[in-house]
Amino acid sequence: MKAHYGGQALIEGVLMRGKAGVFAAVRAPDGRIVTRETRIDAKRRGAIGKIPVLRGVLALGDTLAVGTQMLMFSADIAVGGDGESLGPMGKRASLGAATTAAMAFAVLPSLLASALRRRRPGEPKPSPGLGGNLVESGVRFGILLGYLAGISRLKEVQRIFAYHGAEHKSISALEADAELTPESVQQFDTPHPRCGTAFLLQSMVTSSVVYGLVGNRTPLGRIGTRIVLMPVVAGISYEVLQFNAKHLDSKIVQLLNAPGMLLQRITTRQPTDDQVEVAIHALKGAMAMEQKSA
Repeated sequence: MKAHYGGQALIEGVLMRGKAGVFAAVRAPDGRIVTRETRIDAKRRGAIGKIPVLRGVLALGDTLAVGTQMLMFSADIAVGGDGESLGPMGKRASLGAATTAAMAFAVLPSLLASALRRRRPGEPKPSPGLGGNLVESGVRFGILLGYLAGISRLKEVQRIFAYHGAEHKSISALEADAELTPESVQQFDTPHPRCGTAFLLQSMVTSSVVYGLVGNRTPLGRIGTRIVLMPVVAGISYEVLQFNAKHLDSKIVQLLNAPGMLLQRITTRQPTDDQVEVAIHALKGAMAMEQKSA
């Protein structure tokens, strides 16, 4: 069975993840491609790493931690640094910031939805349940879409989105057994069915169901349940995406993946050959790590 590789766009670079670990490649200002690899020992998770939903929480935790570190590494290389400027405290701070942002995205839509549904004096009390969750889901999707559309206008972000496209093209070329050269890789499209963008949309669907099951709560209670149930939502979403990744030939799965593929028209851009070269370098590095651990 061919190994599945995933990735992440960095600042002037690309991260590729395989079963053996993560390999990052970043274009330095002088034109060099600077690399860094991090091995991940899946065995350290023990028996809990095999339990559905819980294994997803652990995997996503690893992805967030390593991805944040590699993002900071790429930022340092992109401005001419040596990639060592971010010390342990900086790494923990950046990870904390990412976690805080995720919590804010879980809570903010609920607060906005409550404000939108707040009744005026004399009006009947709005009915809780499905209606409230639908409003909250709509607000959550609107925030995501507005945020992506807004940042996509920034020149710096457009370059990151181009590296995102280069990452997808390279993985698609590998999965099609095509030659890993810029000329060959450029023939593929920028969206990919296993993109993390699909995870964001799946999390929205999952959160609507999970939060709906806990029923109506006071504003403070709603905030508490959103924070406490974040790992549950993430774990279930991970399991759904893993299932979809194994059944990409299914028409139903393709239909479910369609919104994520459309959203990637915002989060990806057509890369240059130089950017594709960096993505190929990262992919080959991850493949080499896989071969060494075999």
